[in-house]
Amino acid sequence: MNDEKGKIKYILLAAVVLILLSVSWVYASFSLLGPKDLGVKYTHEDYVSALEKTGIQVEYEGLSGEALEEYKKNAEKKSIHDYNFEFSEYEQKEFTLTNEEATALLNEIAPGFWWFDNLQVKVMPDGTMEGSSTADIKRLKTDLYSDVADDVPLPLPDSLNIYSKGRISVTNNQLSGDPETFYLGAVPLPEKYMEEDSVSVMEEYLPRIYTVVPGLEITSLTSNPDGEFVFDGVIPQKVSVTKK
Repeated sequence: MNDEKGKIKYILLAAVVLILLSVSWVYASFSLLGPKDLGVKYTHEDYVSALEKTGIQVEYEGLSGEALEEYKKNAEKKSIHDYNFEFSEYEQKEFTLTNEEATALLNEIAPGFWWFDNLQVKVMPDGTMEGSSTADIKRLKTDLYSDVADDVPLPLPDSLNIYSKGRISVTNNQLSGDPETFYLGAVPLPEKYMEEDSVSVMEEYLPRIYTVVPGLEITSLTSNPDGEFVFDGVIPQKVSVTKK
């Protein structure tokens, strides 16, 4: 009889351990384990190529070129409200970016202010787009969404791994999305938040991420059969950042 009780005790203990490990895995997946790897690896040459195509030149506290690249290696995360941004010399641009070039540009052009780390973007053969990153939810709420931060229906940690897949395009600065999947860490977003009404809300608020640049005009942002991102619009050629 004692053997029976002993076996039951160990079975229950094992079950509790498995439950705790599962909970720990889900929690850690929100930010500690890193975002989903889409297999997009970029080099410094990809970043240089992206800058050449866009024409953008960035100066931070008087630093540019190699000096700025060296500074960026240990750049501390800052709020956009701590700095003055001057955008100038706007030009009409049309260009394509490979997955590597687009990923390099998004990760490297403003690492001290950008709200997404370890970001990867990818165009699939059928035109579907994937995106994966660790989002700085805390800074996003203060920098861009302070007016609606308290209205978010789900409790979110300060840092969150996100993954999305679907058809996305931008026309005249307006985002249009048809999401297929959306994950917060290892947890898929509930279906009720993938329905038309919720998608419309996302389409309304997500553009703040790029319209934070005054005068930016995205006439169209789509993909082509070669698996590249295709951009047409007006963008600043010079960006100067100084502390307030």
